Amino acid sequence: MSASSSSDVDYSQELELYLSPPDIEEELQLSLHEAAPPECKPAITIAETRSRRKARLLQLALTRSPSPIYSLPCEMLSLIFTEYCLMSISPNKKPSPQSVLTQALLGDNGFEVHGDAMTTWLGRSGEVPLEIAIRPKDITFSPPSNILECMGSFCHRLRILHLAIPLHAVIPLSLLPGFPLLTALNLSLIRDESTRSGPNKIGANDIGQLEPGYHQLSILRNSPRLTDLKFVGWELSKEMVPKVLSLLLPVSQLNTVQLLVAAEACHILMDPLPYLKILEGSCASLVQCTLRCPQWMSGIIVPGITFPLLQILDLVDWHDECESRFLNAITVPSLRYFRTNHTYHGGFVNESFASDMIDLQERSSAPLRTFELLGMHELPVDDLLSILAVFPMLHNLGLNQCDLDTAPLMQGLEYCANKPLLVPRLQSFSFKNAQLKPKGSDRYIADMVESRNLIGDHDEQRPVDLHRISKLTVIFEKQSLSHTVTKRLRNSGIRELTLADKAKKKVN
Repeated sequence: MSASSSSDVDYSQELELYLSPPDIEEELQLSLHEAAPPECKPAITIAETRSRRKARLLQLALTRSPSPIYSLPCEMLSLIFTEYCLMSISPNKKPSPQSVLTQALLGDNGFEVHGDAMTTWLGRSGEVPLEIAIRPKDITFSPPSNILECMGSFCHRLRILHLAIPLHAVIPLSLLPGFPLLTALNLSLIRDESTRSGPNKIGANDIGQLEPGYHQLSILRNSPRLTDLKFVGWELSKEMVPKVLSLLLPVSQLNTVQLLVAAEACHILMDPLPYLKILEGSCASLVQCTLRCPQWMSGIIVPGITFPLLQILDLVDWHDECESRFLNAITVPSLRYFRTNHTYHGGFVNESFASDMIDLQERSSAPLRTFELLGMHELPVDDLLSILAVFPMLHNLGLNQCDLDTAPLMQGLEYCANKPLLVPRLQSFSFKNAQLKPKGSDRYIADMVESRNLIGDHDEQRPVDLHRISKLTVIFEKQSLSHTVTKRLRNSGIRELTLADKAKKKVN
């Protein structure tokens, strides 16, 4: 038998299997046949009937080929359905073609739907886990209440949930029975034009809905599989921060949490204790934590918090004094990555930042591998070098938009046989600033790299713990590296080298 005929037989067998009646129906027909009187029995047997049907199917397979559409992947079919649904509606077209299409990817620019349509779509999806995203098209977006209400019928199937909704739409979610399959929640509060009472407040009138005791019903109280949580709430009042967070936390089994909250004005102060208490209830299993918090009231003693498993800590635009109090309150024995961003507050750095980081290291014995500072314009180079001295295991260093003095910094990192070496395991270094400080000091960058990579006159015997710099990023927005320095860096044995200059690009 040829390969062609073999494939035809396979196809006919598959088609025959698909169209064959269940075994129970065959047994029923056989019983009726045997029980019937001889004069009523058909001229052919069931076996002969099945044989004839097989022959017809084989003939069909030999004369017809399946439609080419069946050769397209499901993803392409999904895009075709989506494009069809987004076409302008004509008189000859049904007003809701999407209601008759199932298993279609609706995309980020999907349809303006109501709860009934959403219930129809979800009802057709069987019992598979769901990923639902509700995002706004503009700042006036406010999802119909029945969209969120219909989620109650499917909350037992939700695996990933993305919500960008006003505060008033979040509160009813606490009445749902729970999310037993939910593993990730991404919740962003957006402005609701119908409830705004001020130019910068988000859902300010909705705080009255958080009645005493009502906000104790956490949305995630019955979510045993939830490991990833991201919450974004800008322009919240100081009273709303702990109340809104209590709708979500604590969740004891979280691995990753991002809490990005901010007050509607920088000068508004909040009590740190409720915030820290909520955070502490979720810190036992945290591995990655990103935090932004409004400014704290002074004069309040901040209790200590231990993060036993935390490896990644990212502080986003904290007020310098609040950051200092937080660093002095935490113990992180497993910290591998630390990043702080002071861009929003203009680069102000608390005078005690260096001692705070050193105390954190001594208290935690953290084997830090990555250290990144962003937008810390007022950090003295000597303070930075004193911090680096207590992290000998550091592999990755990022000093971006900090406007540090280039010469003393590079001299402090340079390898010399007759002085102690800072961060001997350094392999990746990112140095991005507006301009060289002082001008003409770019040669110190090349000196530092060549000394660590033992290029040129640095022919001393390499120390055992000295690593080569294999990845280097040097970017100055308003100044160019000299041709000589550029050439030296390109010949220094760096595997990944990024040299960029925005000012030069504009000229060219």
